[in-house]
Amino acid sequence: MGIDLGIVIFYFVIINLIGMKYSASRSFGGYFLGDRSIPWMISCFSIVATETSTLTFISIPGLSYNSGMGFLQVAFGYLVGRVFVALILIPKYFEGKFETVYEFLQARFNVFSRRVVSVIFHITRFLADSVRLFATAIPLSIITGWDYRISVIVIGIATFLYTYFGGLRSIVVVDSIQLFLYIGCAIFGMILISRYTSLSFLSIFQQISRDGLKIVSSGLEDGFYSLFGTYNIFSGIIGGAFLSFASHGTDHLIVQRVLACRDENSAKKAMIFSGIIVIFQFMLFLLFGLFIKLFLNGIGFERSDEIVPYFIVHHLPVGVRGIMLAGIFAAAMSTLSSSINSLSSSTSADILQINIRKITEKRKVALSRYISLAWTVIIVTISCILKNTKSPLVEIGLSIASVTYGGMMGIFLMGRFLRDFSDKAAICGMIISIIVNILVMSFTGIFWLWYVCIGAIVSFVCGVIINSIFKRVVGTRLQKG
Repeated sequence: MGIDLGIVIFYFVIINLIGMKYSASRSFGGYFLGDRSIPWMISCFSIVATETSTLTFISIPGLSYNSGMGFLQVAFGYLVGRVFVALILIPKYFEGKFETVYEFLQARFNVFSRRVVSVIFHITRFLADSVRLFATAIPLSIITGWDYRISVIVIGIATFLYTYFGGLRSIVVVDSIQLFLYIGCAIFGMILISRYTSLSFLSIFQQISRDGLKIVSSGLEDGFYSLFGTYNIFSGIIGGAFLSFASHGTDHLIVQRVLACRDENSAKKAMIFSGIIVIFQFMLFLLFGLFIKLFLNGIGFERSDEIVPYFIVHHLPVGVRGIMLAGIFAAAMSTLSSSINSLSSSTSADILQINIRKITEKRKVALSRYISLAWTVIIVTISCILKNTKSPLVEIGLSIASVTYGGMMGIFLMGRFLRDFSDKAAICGMIISIIVNILVMSFTGIFWLWYVCIGAIVSFVCGVIINSIFKRVVGTRLQKG
């Protein structure tokens, strides 16, 4: 275990040194948007790496191990959602030259709506990413024997250093490196299984059951209700598109990367191509899970998130195990660093509005770094509290985000397409949708993929109705006056 741990520590050191090399941010815009000069391909890689946390590397193979390739249907919806983001929202973001995505709401409504949605983003982001950080602690705890909390703190510190000093430019460069590392690790894992079993890839595919390789499902096998309770082509395309439109169009974690591109066309290319890469990435991770299932003869696990760490720790040789663990940490660090930076960006610009204060750029960057430190402490603390969940962590993380994403998507659509609209009506519609989604999640068996769709519809419809009521009340008062 000493060699493997040494490889992981070596990786932590090298990746921080690389990040530090690009830490030349001397202004607020440089620290959070890379001076709007990030090449679109680097931005594209960073988008994929940011949304690909340890949950993806660990949980997605675990899902295919237990239930086959059905999750891939969601990835097709992800691409559809990104195309709509590129066509509908990105032009407006570049038209306004916004520093955060929530500045769009201030331009469309007022500063209050900007701050309200920013607060919801803050809550969603630190809860979801605390789950992601907790997931990363699983393999580190297994290999070292450390308590989960110690593992969480170690990963948090290793990620924080280059994030704190380097800003977005360091993060997107490191993200690109980490993307190729964890994808390479998954491919290498499949090659090793082929060698262990003395089977070619074609022979392995022939031994995997047809149900295991089945991608498309109608969702109607057990009646109409099952359409809303499983991975199927409808929940995948519709639910995935809504989820991707909301996450990549209204969540500053992702939008920050396209705002940092050189121009609108570059941002559109980064967004759409990231969806294509994600499809192939999900396919790779799902196949990795099926390969592991064949190799382990389908033995049972208490939690699906334990499958990949078990395979790494118990069946990989010394050295290779360390490289594979480094791949897991690469996925985690790319998401965590991006989350810290985007939270700090939104706190600084949307809540505290440091960017427009009459202070020096040096002071703005210093304050932004202190905020990054505060968010790191918060996420690490929440992660240390998490324990004893048996649900797949990827579904927990996505469920948390899905509850609020629908409402956020609704208010952005109101701002994008409706004129002469009350900010209070838009905010009320968003809040109602979040409450409805909490009730749906708590008291129904509806699958998490439908939460964003439900939330967006409720938010938009309720906002329109409330706005109509406001107009009638105002009109009645004017007539009486």
